[in-house]
Amino acid sequence: MRVVLLQPAPWRPDIPPLGLAYVQAALRAADHDVALLDVNMALYELATVGERDWFETSHAFVWRHPLGTQALDLLRRGERTLDAMLEAALIGPAGVVGITMLTSQKAVGLWLAARVKALRPGWRVVVGGPQCFLQYEPAAIASDPNVDWVVVGEGEYTVVDLLRWVEDDRRGPVPAGVLTHAGEAGPARALDKDIDQLPFPDFTGLPIERYLDRGRLPIFTSRGCVRKCVFCIEQAIWERFRYRTAPNVYAEMKRGVTRWGATKFEFNDSLFNGHIRVLEELCDLIIADGMSVSWGGQGVIRAEMSPRVLAKLKRAGCGFITYGFESASQRVLDAMKKNVDMGVAARVVRDTHDAGIGQKLNLMFGFPGETEADFQLTLDFLTDNARYIDEVNPSDAFTAIIPGTELFERAEAFGVKQMDNAWFWEAEGNDFAIRLDRFERLCRHVKRLGIASTYRHEQVANREQALGDYSVHKGRWSAALAHYEVHARRMGILPTSLPNYAHAIRQLGATLGAALEATLGATGANSGPT
Repeated sequence: MRVVLLQPAPWRPDIPPLGLAYVQAALRAADHDVALLDVNMALYELATVGERDWFETSHAFVWRHPLGTQALDLLRRGERTLDAMLEAALIGPAGVVGITMLTSQKAVGLWLAARVKALRPGWRVVVGGPQCFLQYEPAAIASDPNVDWVVVGEGEYTVVDLLRWVEDDRRGPVPAGVLTHAGEAGPARALDKDIDQLPFPDFTGLPIERYLDRGRLPIFTSRGCVRKCVFCIEQAIWERFRYRTAPNVYAEMKRGVTRWGATKFEFNDSLFNGHIRVLEELCDLIIADGMSVSWGGQGVIRAEMSPRVLAKLKRAGCGFITYGFESASQRVLDAMKKNVDMGVAARVVRDTHDAGIGQKLNLMFGFPGETEADFQLTLDFLTDNARYIDEVNPSDAFTAIIPGTELFERAEAFGVKQMDNAWFWEAEGNDFAIRLDRFERLCRHVKRLGIASTYRHEQVANREQALGDYSVHKGRWSAALAHYEVHARRMGILPTSLPNYAHAIRQLGATLGAALEATLGATGANSGPT
């Protein structure tokens, strides 16, 4: 069967996408005719210099569902190019189009589904990816009129089973892990135990030479995490930590060098150091081979990251580690269940630097119970260790309380008093405005210290829109309108194009009308005959 896989925007323009490369490999192994298209890169190359900022995580708001004026304008300008890409790929008898989807890609992904149906009505559309995991919104996506099926959870083999079912005229039950547009659902699919059995990713069809960081390929060595942080959805999604063997990962790296010209690898794991012995075995294989590559990825702070292990990582080409640091307050780390001792954390940060490995620290803000003193401990740690830290990655979600996490399930036990929104929850001395303020203060602090940041701005890029949404949440209609109008001016758009603007106007009118009616009523009641 002919299958066309689409990578929607926004995504990084510096490195090929990994998820669909695995899906393509699995489909080709099952003898399907597959084309993989990077729509994101096509849009990035059509964008103006200013619009290219939208492909950074700081500007994910531009792509929110439903699509706003700016993203729609770019899509309309690119429509002829995208249609040509699709028409060249959607050849022969009607087949299936697969679209992957993160939260920020939902709007463009559904826009692409609609374009496919408009261009080739007989083709079917299947959507998968993180936004289709059970903990997010597979049913909502499946209900879209342009979506035929949704793959729930891991997709490599589920999509193969789905196509076999389609080729068999959909006789028999819906395959495991599949949800249909009609609302039929197959049973939950068990996680693949042996992820060594997954075929190596196939990047055929992607513009390898045009990615901004030429020579860098993504790779994963594990799925899941060894930790159980209360704010993280990993445990709910992956259930357990699964890892590939060192020879299997080494073989994929070797193939990446010979087949794709890779000189660098980015480990896309939640953590690449979940199994230290396997990590050391991989290093031994790379060193023995003499393979000249650099690599890095996300890791957890753990005592096993000793000077000896770090020295071996460096010899094997490890050039960068992103640590899930989050906070320098031991009290906050304990509340998060990070299983990290600040003494160990400080030692690992310095030893990583001394080993000659660059490092980035992930940071969070406003965890329930975090005080100003706790936040100051993080600022002080950065000040005291600035010479060891190459970059920080401040979370512009601050601390989102996500359904499916322990923090969500036991919010009251963590002191959360109001939680009808993942962003705008409140606790004692802790609300959205406070969290935003701490985020921005940290961004300014690291800039003064000369530490690089993945978030290039000193303020939240859409701070006025975010504060407008927060004001709507609090029923402060006049304040919401004022924030929206400032945001619209800065972005060069009409405030009426913002999703909540009309709602705020209606609510303000209703509030003023009710107040006026109450005033007139009171005046009438107090005025007697003259």
